[in-house]
Amino acid sequence: MDKRIDCVIVGPIKTNCWLYCLEDAESSDGKRPCVIIDPGAEAALIISRLKELNWRPCFIFFTHGHFDHLTALPELLEAFGKGVFGSGSLPKIGIHRLDAQYLGKDAYTAHRSSFTAIGWPSAYLDAIWKAMPEPDILFEEGVEAGPFRVLHLPGHSPGSAGFYDEKANVLFSGDTLFQGNYGRTDLPGGNWEQLHQSLKRLLSMKGETVVCPGHGASTTIKEEAAALRFDAGF
Repeated sequence: MDKRIDCVIVGPIKTNCWLYCLEDAESSDGKRPCVIIDPGAEAALIISRLKELNWRPCFIFFTHGHFDHLTALPELLEAFGKGVFGSGSLPKIGIHRLDAQYLGKDAYTAHRSSFTAIGWPSAYLDAIWKAMPEPDILFEEGVEAGPFRVLHLPGHSPGSAGFYDEKANVLFSGDTLFQGNYGRTDLPGGNWEQLHQSLKRLLSMKGETVVCPGHGASTTIKEEAAALRFDAGF
């Protein structure tokens, strides 16, 4: 794995919270700037790892809005606001505009709807819930965000997105593409036809592209193109 990439596995669904160093040089405070991708739970664990690495978050990006990818956000912002990494502005929060309802004032309603749709007990959501902030950045297809180009990859959710660092040839695929598998479509807004097209798009990328998924081990486009070639249409 690239030395600029680190992963903290968090929460009951073992979500990958990715930490991605933005540059090799240290900033003025001695810490290297980074982006946090999908802080799904266990804010204290994420902060502990950032301290070990001596990285300071400038951005918090979400591949999509499902609860297991973002519930650590309020605690992270609270800690950053209290100066856990020194003084300075809070990290900018970014999510695709079609999943923006999972943040901000209406977020609880959106997440409760997801729980209800697949029969999960809403008591679990109530037990972990903290008010979600509004996003600072609403992504669209093709925009530049930090070192990434945003790829809109609908199917798992309407606003699922991938973050592609073309220079480093690294893709953060969220719950669209996993090692040997791909995302579910039975949550609100899920759509198999859209997911199928998103997967075809990803599998047409450079074979050596490193894929950092929302759950499970890292892989490459070449490996996944081979693993999924027997699925209809791939």
